Amino acid sequence: MKIYENESIESKLFRLKEIIKILEELSRSPKDKFVKEFQLNNLAMFNLLIGITIILDVGQHLLGKISGKTAEEYKEIVRMLGQEGIVPAKFAEANIDMAKFRNLMVHDYDKIDEAMVHDYLQKAPDVFREFAEYFVEFMDKYADDEGV
Repeated sequence: MKIYENESIESKLFRLKEIIKILEELSRSPKDKFVKEFQLNNLAMFNLLIGITIILDVGQHLLGKISGKTAEEYKEIVRMLGQEGIVPAKFAEANIDMAKFRNLMVHDYDKIDEAMVHDYLQKAPDVFREFAEYFVEFMDKYADDEGV
């Protein structure tokens, strides 16, 4: 039994890798320039949203495959990833606000200002990269354990 659909997860993680590069470049923009330039802010928000969604999609898929559990809310996906040992529990708890930030961008976008996006952008590439590394590490270990 495969824990994941290889092509689907790989393509999502490849897309996440591309997003990380974009976000790293955007994160180098000085805050005052970033706040004034609408296009920079929108590009950052779009890529943050897609990156977070990829992490949540892959996380939900892995949770369903290994435990049969599904989360009711996005923040629960992150918490459950820690509880199930897919990512370290401490890392999961430290990044639970990622799902809240995604919901803010989608549902309460009028409450987000450009400075907030710039602040979040400073840590997002590293957090996204860590999630991807933990996912790959977990899938490799699971495949080894299952003989897949």
